[in-house]
Amino acid sequence: MPLYDFRCEHCEGIFEQNVPMVSIARDNTSCPYCQQSMLLKPMITGHQKVTVKNKWRPSSSAEQLAGPLVEGPGTHKKGARTSVLHNCRGVNCSLCEL
Repeated sequence: MPLYDFRCEHCEGIFEQNVPMVSIARDNTSCPYCQQSMLLKPMITGHQKVTVKNKWRPSSSAEQLAGPLVEGPGTHKKGARTSVLHNCRGVNCSLCEL
């Protein structure tokens, strides 16, 4: 028996119930909240299965912290620190050399 979502016509309460397919839009049931009789008319809900084809993987520690397509100092693969924020040491800065 499939599980359907129903909304009560009287109190607007939403509940789930296992109902045979032959009973849909033909039989009545009582709302578990207000106990009023209502027609078995299921709500239209969008249940979809999502599949991921490509999983994103960071190419550097900076990209792992900041996300994909990050640019700036410290974003190259050989960067010594794990953050894109740093205090530049000038010419000898290992994070700024590309």
